Amino acid sequence: MKILHITPHLGGGVGSTILGYLSKNKSFEHEIASFGYTMDYVLEKIESLKIPYTDHITHEELIKKIPNFDIVLIHQWNSPLLMDFLVRNELPPCRLVMLGHNSGFDAPNIYTEKILMYPDIFVFTTALSYHCYDVKRLPHIFSGSIGGALEITTERHLRNKIIYNIWSTDGVEEYKDIERKDGHKGFNIGYIGTVDYAKLHPDFLEMCKEIIDLDIIPHLKFIVIGGLKQEEIESEAKEMGIADKFEFTGYVPKETLKNYLESFDVFGYPLAPYHYGTCDLVLQIAMAAGVVPIVFNNAMEKLFIKNNKTGIIVKDKKEYVQAIENMYKNINWRKELGKNAKEDAIKRFTLENLNNEWEKVFKKVLEYRKVSRKWDINKKEITYKDVFLESLGKYAKPFIVEEENRETIKDVIKKMESETDKAVQILIESGTREIKELAKIPSWQTDTKGSVHNYHSYFPDDPNLSKWSKLMKSELK
Repeated sequence: MKILHITPHLGGGVGSTILGYLSKNKSFEHEIASFGYTMDYVLEKIESLKIPYTDHITHEELIKKIPNFDIVLIHQWNSPLLMDFLVRNELPPCRLVMLGHNSGFDAPNIYTEKILMYPDIFVFTTALSYHCYDVKRLPHIFSGSIGGALEITTERHLRNKIIYNIWSTDGVEEYKDIERKDGHKGFNIGYIGTVDYAKLHPDFLEMCKEIIDLDIIPHLKFIVIGGLKQEEIESEAKEMGIADKFEFTGYVPKETLKNYLESFDVFGYPLAPYHYGTCDLVLQIAMAAGVVPIVFNNAMEKLFIKNNKTGIIVKDKKEYVQAIENMYKNINWRKELGKNAKEDAIKRFTLENLNNEWEKVFKKVLEYRKVSRKWDINKKEITYKDVFLESLGKYAKPFIVEEENRETIKDVIKKMESETDKAVQILIESGTREIKELAKIPSWQTDTKGSVHNYHSYFPDDPNLSKWSKLMKSELK
């Protein structure tokens, strides 16, 4: 049996997830097709596993490739390249599984009804996603066919659809033998992951400053591993006069990461309440290494951590600072929680568990016959703007309203002597108000993760994407 994996790109996170599973699974032949880039160390792993692979694949090449496989597995998030492929093309007959790589709660990283109903089986990486807006609106019944899956019954589709949950991991086995260097100088608070306020708590630096101002932890150091906007955040730290307490490493290779984990005293992982994480791989890694995680009481983190047993869950900034102080003062408690976290992670986040769950999904989808499928859009000429709007479902409304108002304004201007007429200004403001409000939300400010800036970076010649991106960025100046 042959499985084709389709992914927008193969960066560190999704690359680790896919290859971790492929290194364990021997039941199927696998091939990978990527629309975008591949990180060097991921490519080295692909080559070592001898997995056929194509990156920067074209739509035409992929359409020709799909019929040759028993199962097609799309690794899904709100990616301009993936959405452009899905919206524009009719897929040849195939059995299709889709794996969602975000929680789906906060736009633009959401699951629309169209994307959920597109494959035969949609797989979440966290049970939290069952509570998303569009998921709860689907006409479903509980099915015993695969664990606690949802079976979707609707007259609009050729057959019942299944939504399932598999806790994703790339395996933590290689981190379980990390030895903590408790005798090192000072106290190191580690962070690993996306360095961007779309994921990181917006008051991250403020909380760090409060910890510094306690003035009770000698040789305190915040080690921030990861990238995206690390240079901007480092500049903020300099402006606050606390940069000497930080080490911003950028992305590091796995062996270097292990060395850092040995030196972490705690894993300070304060994420924004609107973050898009699901089955956080770095949280799994930190726990497996025996580093105590200190997290906020967001839904995802509460699924991971048993408070005061495998980590610390806090409800606000004050509690976060207090938790860091307590961990510094109580080394025996810190060691106990670290030991518990390691045992829990090694038990839960294994490639063997992951492989067993995916075997069930593939066995189920093989019961289906291959069918073709086409995105449900009633347009003959599809623009990149249309692709962006299709990715948002009901959250596309502010952009649709702005475009409609713009057309109305053109008609009004024809009847007026000046574009600065008060009536015109009122129309302009009414059309842009909601977009300007979105611009204040960090998940819309990022240059990745399905934002209008993300789409504009791939499709810079689309006039609507250009206008909306400029409008949102101008609101932040």
